[in-house]
Amino acid sequence: MPLSTSKLRSGTLLAVTVLVVLASGGGQLAATRPVVEYGQQLFNTADHPQKDVPMGAEGPPPETAGFHVDFDRPEPDNQVFEFESHDPMLAEANGTHYLVVGTDTDPNLYRSETPTKPDSWQLVDDNYLADRFEFDSLISVNGRYLVYGNSNVYTADSLPADDWTVRNDNTGFRDLGAYYDEETGLVHVYYEYGNAAGYSGKKIGHAVSPNGVTNWTVYPPVWTAPDGYGVGDFDIVEHDDRLYVLGDYDPHHPRYNVSVWVNDDPYSDFVQLDEPAVAPHSATAGASDDYGIGDPSLVRLEDGRYLLLANGYANDSGPAKLHTYVGTIENESRPAARATTGRWSAPVAS
Repeated sequence: MPLSTSKLRSGTLLAVTVLVVLASGGGQLAATRPVVEYGQQLFNTADHPQKDVPMGAEGPPPETAGFHVDFDRPEPDNQVFEFESHDPMLAEANGTHYLVVGTDTDPNLYRSETPTKPDSWQLVDDNYLADRFEFDSLISVNGRYLVYGNSNVYTADSLPADDWTVRNDNTGFRDLGAYYDEETGLVHVYYEYGNAAGYSGKKIGHAVSPNGVTNWTVYPPVWTAPDGYGVGDFDIVEHDDRLYVLGDYDPHHPRYNVSVWVNDDPYSDFVQLDEPAVAPHSATAGASDDYGIGDPSLVRLEDGRYLLLANGYANDSGPAKLHTYVGTIENESRPAARATTGRWSAPVAS
C-alpha cells in the first residue's frame, strides 16, 4: 500500500512503502503478558498504553459526497492462480511488483513487470517465510521492510533474500493495515477490534508506534460496525489528501465485499462510503469470486490507477482463490481540508 506525497489536514504524509502483515493466530513465542479474548484466538493488547484522540483531531467526520472508489474485473478472467490462497501482499520496487501469497503449505513469492495481467506473475520462491501460513500487507520504510504476522513484527533488508528477523513477538493487533508518516516518523495501524460474528471484528481499532516495531500506543477505534456486521483484513492508501481504509465487510464469512472508510486525519472517526470498492456477484455466473471477496491488498500503478488483489469465493465453503481488480479513487467534490493543529505530533508512549 504505497502512499503518495500529499497533505492531510495540517500535516504532510509522505508515502513510503512499509511491509505489514498480520495473520490470524497467536505469537511465535509463548505469551507472558495479560491477554484479551478475541473469538477463538487470544491477543495481547491490554498492556499497551492508551490515549484519547489528540487535541484538534476531534472534529466532525469528513464530507464524502463525490468520493468514488471503483474497481473492475479484467476480462476475460481475473483469477490469478488455481491453488487455494490466503491474504495477498503487494509491493513495488524499481518498477517490479512483488506478491507474497499464502498457500495450503507455505507462502510463495512472485514478481511481475505487468501486474494487471493475472498470468504475468512469475514464481521466485515457493518456500517463502516458510514457518508462517498467511499474511496481509507488504511495504518498506527507508529501505527496510516490516512484516506483521501472527501478532509478530519481522524486519528484512531485501524481499528476495527471505531473511526475516523477529523484532517483536506479540503486538496483539489482528488483521491490520498500516501506513508510515515520514514527517512525524509514526506508523499507524488499523486492526480488527472486538468480537463480531465468525472471523471478523466489531470495530476498526487504531494504534501508533514511533518505529512500527515497539512502543505501541492504542487510540480509540475509528469506526464501529452496525449490529450483525463485522469488519477486518484492512489495507490503507492515501489519495488526494485523504486516508482510505479498505477491508472486509459483511455479516457472514466469507460473503464479504471490499468496503471503504475515509478520513482526512488518522485519529478521528472514519466514514464508510455508500458503495464498496469491489462486490461479489460478477457478470459471469458461477465465477470463483461470485460469492464473496475479501483480504484486499493495493498498489498504485504508474498510470494513476490502482491494482487490487483479493481472495474470491465461489460459495460459502470456499476455497479462496486469488483475483485481480483494477480501478480508480476519485474525489469529485474536493472539499478543503479542515484547519486543525497538533494532529501529527501526537505523543506515543516510550
